[in-house]
Amino acid sequence: DVYKRQGEGYADGFDMDTPLLGWSMTKSITNAMVGILIRQGKLSLDQDKLWPAWDDERANIQLRDLMQMQSGLKFDENYATLSDATEMLYRSEDMAKRAAEMPLEHEIGNYWYYSSGTTNIISGIVRRQFDKQSDYLAFPHKELFRKIGMYSAVIEPDESGTFIGSSYCYATPRDWAKFGLLYLNRGNWMGEQILDSTWVDFSRTPAAHSGGIYGGQFWLNADQNNFPDAPADLFFCSGFEGQYVFIIPSYDLVIVRQGLDQGNEFNVNECLVDVLTAFNPSL
Repeated sequence: DVYKRQGEGYADGFDMDTPLLGWSMTKSITNAMVGILIRQGKLSLDQDKLWPAWDDERANIQLRDLMQMQSGLKFDENYATLSDATEMLYRSEDMAKRAAEMPLEHEIGNYWYYSSGTTNIISGIVRRQFDKQSDYLAFPHKELFRKIGMYSAVIEPDESGTFIGSSYCYATPRDWAKFGLLYLNRGNWMGEQILDSTWVDFSRTPAAHSGGIYGGQFWLNADQNNFPDAPADLFFCSGFEGQYVFIIPSYDLVIVRQGLDQGNEFNVNECLVDVLTAFNPSL
């Protein structure tokens, strides 16, 4: 059993079989798809000339820059008003194309900015590795979800047929936990190496200009800026409305929290302390 010790609780109307939207936790699913393609030799972090229309300086953007949110592309990640993010998610038929049309605003690789547009460009790059649309749509299920028993997982495509890799994966809390366990176990699932361990290392290594808070489509606690009372080795998936998958190697622990947090009333740091104390009362 993949669950060594397990505890769970649900609000009324929800249970272990309720698929829930992960919002930007989906970015980490996109990370896994890229990691699998790199293991298969179909992509490389140092690869450039990533988008056909990038015939200017943007051709120098490497996949590494996109993964670490350091591409330098202009993007306004704002959900309170009409912005690049809301225009892309709610008014664009082809979200990857919409994001890839943005100009450079900063020097490539030298400025960090969290951007859902960047992740959807990555999703578009993933799609371009497949000749048949059917093979592309089957890819995350065949190479990731089925292998780790994440059977409830569904990723929505946009109208063009590209997965909305920034935002729209649904899965049950237990299946989100399985995803966390894959990274806790350094890409290995029941003896099968789904992701290279070096890919997990890259994913949790701070992007140079992120101030220690971001890796490769995963958030970090490297400088304990996000959660001061949680371990520095914690890395996590994070969704727009309070969804989290916390991966804590020093505790051999995965914590999933899926709620609707619109008023910032939920104290994540205190929640982590409570759970960690249950696993280690001396904390």
